[in-house]
Amino acid sequence: MSKERVRDAIDAINRGDVDGFLACTDADFEWQALERSPLAGSHRGRDEVRAYLEEWLTTFDGVHLDIEELVEMHDQVLVVVRGSGWGKASGVEVKNHFCQLWTVSGDVPIRMREFATRDEAVAAAAG
Repeated sequence: MSKERVRDAIDAINRGDVDGFLACTDADFEWQALERSPLAGSHRGRDEVRAYLEEWLTTFDGVHLDIEELVEMHDQVLVVVRGSGWGKASGVEVKNHFCQLWTVSGDVPIRMREFATRDEAVAAAAG
């Protein structure tokens, strides 16, 4: 069930549906962005996560996260992602391959951390 809730959240991003994403996550959800991201850092709670997602969606057209792997590991879900989009100002296509480690409580995502590699995400899950 946790995997499906995470998939629903990612599907909402792919639709550009910020409210749909927020509805899939806890009110105090924390998104720890990829360190090499232009918007790196931690974003917590509905207002911060909304602002983060809206920034991405206004900076890029066609934002899409293709799920390559989705694995449930106890209270966490590991997702290998291939992201893509086009810079609105530049028109340049941007592609990125990274991993997300979602922490789930009672089938509700409460946190998601992004990692550059699958190995880093698995190490973080092991703890």
